[in-house]
Amino acid sequence: MRWQLTLLCVLATATPASALTMSFDFGNNARLTNLPGWNDVFHASGSPTDTLFVVNDSNGNPVPGVTLVETDPFYIVGQPSQGGSESPSGAAAGFPVDATDDYYFGHTGAFGGGDDNPTGGFKLTGLNQSLAYDFTFFSSRTGVNDNRETAFSVTGANNGSGVTATSNNNSEVLPINGIMPDTNGEISIVVSAGANNDNGNGFYYINLMQVSAIPEPATGLLLALAGGFAAFGRRHR
Repeated sequence: MRWQLTLLCVLATATPASALTMSFDFGNNARLTNLPGWNDVFHASGSPTDTLFVVNDSNGNPVPGVTLVETDPFYIVGQPSQGGSESPSGAAAGFPVDATDDYYFGHTGAFGGGDDNPTGGFKLTGLNQSLAYDFTFFSSRTGVNDNRETAFSVTGANNGSGVTATSNNNSEVLPINGIMPDTNGEISIVVSAGANNDNGNGFYYINLMQVSAIPEPATGLLLALAGGFAAFGRRHR
């Protein structure tokens, strides 16, 4: 009985670790998301933000050591436009319009003075290798009549991928969960046209990304303690 009381005391006093969330708005420097906890990734014509050296969490506090580095440029000849969703709803309802309306985009073949740009990519560095990271992507281009499906691939020590219906999207988000950083503490993201994309230029988009670290070390500790206490109890019955 004593071990059961001990376990109850541990359960009562332990506090699960809260998730760390980082939010990124990709797009036009005329439409920044000037809200606490949002990180703006943008470029003026021909001048991409190669590295975001300070990344803030959802409370507006810098996350020590974490940076976002553009590794494969998107379209950079001119400013990205603001043709995304102005009415986020459904799973995207909680996102600010300043983040859903603008985007980074790329294309297959030459376009608008830019060379063939079949993929765009970036990576997060300085991540905690003991944590798993859940990703949520939102991709939207409104006012179109074709299929601009966008594919996302996320790679660290493991990998995940998925596609999202970008055309006229107001509500769909793409979750890719449980990605662990590699041995360098990095996770890479690649964006491209999906297999069903039938746009003549193969346009693909990223409007925003949210990244949540789900540590929950207290949960693991409690499970271990529970198992140990249960085994102890069985031996002493």
